[in-house]
Amino acid sequence: MKIRFVYILLVISLLFRDKLHAQNNSNNENRNVESILALWNGNLDQYDLYSVAIWEKMFENAFKETSKSNNSEQLFKIKIALSYIYHDQAKFKKAIPFLKELYLNKSKLNKDEYEAVLIKLEEEYRSFGDIANALIIRNERIKIGSINTYWEIYRDCGLSEAAKRDFIQFQEKGVSYSRKELQYYFYLGDIYFELNQIDSANEIFNQGIAAAKKTIEVNRKTKAYRETNLLYFYGCFIGNTAKCLIAKGQYKKAIPLLLEDISYSYENLGNKAQKMLYLSDCYLKTNNPTKAKLYLDSGSIIFSDKTNNSIYLKQLKTNSNYFNYLKLYDSAYLYSIAYSKYKDSFDTKRQENQSVLLLGQLELTNRRSELFKSTQTLEEKNKLIELQKSQLTALVSVIVMSIAFIIALYRNFRQKNKNKKFIEQQNNQLKISSERIKSQNDKNEILLKELHHRVKNNLQVMYSLLNLQKRRNKDEDTKSSLLSIQNRIQTMALVHQNLYTTGSFEMVEVTTYIKTLITHLLSIYKTETKEIDISYFLESDLELPIEYVVSIGLIINEAVSNALKYAFNGSNKGKLNISIYSKSGNCIIEVKDNGPGFSNKDIKENSLGMKLINVMCAQLKAKYTLVNTDGVSHKIEFKK
Repeated sequence: MKIRFVYILLVISLLFRDKLHAQNNSNNENRNVESILALWNGNLDQYDLYSVAIWEKMFENAFKETSKSNNSEQLFKIKIALSYIYHDQAKFKKAIPFLKELYLNKSKLNKDEYEAVLIKLEEEYRSFGDIANALIIRNERIKIGSINTYWEIYRDCGLSEAAKRDFIQFQEKGVSYSRKELQYYFYLGDIYFELNQIDSANEIFNQGIAAAKKTIEVNRKTKAYRETNLLYFYGCFIGNTAKCLIAKGQYKKAIPLLLEDISYSYENLGNKAQKMLYLSDCYLKTNNPTKAKLYLDSGSIIFSDKTNNSIYLKQLKTNSNYFNYLKLYDSAYLYSIAYSKYKDSFDTKRQENQSVLLLGQLELTNRRSELFKSTQTLEEKNKLIELQKSQLTALVSVIVMSIAFIIALYRNFRQKNKNKKFIEQQNNQLKISSERIKSQNDKNEILLKELHHRVKNNLQVMYSLLNLQKRRNKDEDTKSSLLSIQNRIQTMALVHQNLYTTGSFEMVEVTTYIKTLITHLLSIYKTETKEIDISYFLESDLELPIEYVVSIGLIINEAVSNALKYAFNGSNKGKLNISIYSKSGNCIIEVKDNGPGFSNKDIKENSLGMKLINVMCAQLKAKYTLVNTDGVSHKIEFKK
């Protein structure tokens, strides 16, 4: 009995000790969470103290520990901090559940917290394309007087011109050397860029650079803002001028500007990812695929857990361009298809949002009216009251006018309801028709792309079979003939490749096609002992039908192949000029080298190359001129 009694006492003491230990641990954890919250709330510039990643880890741990307790007040404060941290990193999928909960419990928030939640929640709704809910939040922000514009709503619905008008009319520029002034230049320049008004956008971004420099200088004395935040704006303006250069095809000039922008994106990872994708494109355009891959992968990793439609579309497009550059056409095709599908989905969502915006136009007008009324001063209202008192004799007239106005308003209201229902019906019909047409177009486009892809693949198989045959054959003349046939096959394959990669199934963009063809021929015939300078004079934006381009490609293939094989023998250097341009309704093609030329005796009677050039010229109904002094010049002229 004594042993049993002692055993029971021992068990009770151990249980009591464990309970006391757990209680002490709980108290310690509560004190740790309180310390973190005090540190967060006591610093206006929290990211100067710790990086955003460290804050995220600290508060996620605090959230896990506090969720186990019944301290709902403490848990609510942690959710506020986490919603800000996730939002600042563009992790909208994590942030939005917290923001929705905070919005539903707005009575627990102070004024500044409530305004911040509205700003972040609206931005996230817009990022997901949920314009209906974004409009609700925007109207509430206007109601409490924190904003008076709708330009972001218009922009996200694809109505950039309406966004520009609303921005210019209602957006305040802010005082000099302020963050608001920098935001003004940033957003206005972005609107002009989306409208493809590149020169205007570039001018505004340069104004932003000058303003940012001055603001940073002034802020070092006033300490009104965090310098890293101002440096972000400065870098972003520089990066946006780089985007303007890219739009003009000046890729080399854009590279150092994009690198500088990236170096200042300490906290805005969305901007960093976007500019890395632009940088990858620039390196690809300047024939540096290694660096292009480095920044493509880096940007994709940074963006992996974030939400931004424009960046995701850019990521898909850049991947497609990269694999296309490497001639990995299957991978390029997959990314191209993914890009097309996502863009179509994005455009469809924009059209739906435009319908939502159209139906909400009356609400926007009412909000504008309420905003105007709310800005009237108390003095003006008092004057109005005094005026009404002094005009008692006109009371009857006012009442009659009021009744007439009410009747008119009622009729107008009924008419608007009818119009609204009619618009809804029309929108539904348009949506159904649009979806049906879009579905059929998508199928046709995929079939055409697949057709050109398969033709190109079949030609590539023929190219490879000839390559195998060439390796097995030791006769140099036979190998040379097989190589010529391969080049002709590749010339036709590139046409089909151009068609399915660009999405244009009737017209071929000549400049890109010709440069790709010449690059292929150089890779075959150019040797390390020869330096060949290629000069292009190619008319920009020149597009021709596929049957024309096949003939042109075969002509240029023969002319350039002959030049690379024979024109520069015995010389370490050579020049080759290739011109394609329009003149007086005709298209003119010239291929000229600076070799020694040849006599008519040098041309073999059975030369397949010259026969092929003459046959292709006959198909084009072209005039063909061959000059063989001071080099060889081929000139072909035909009607467009």
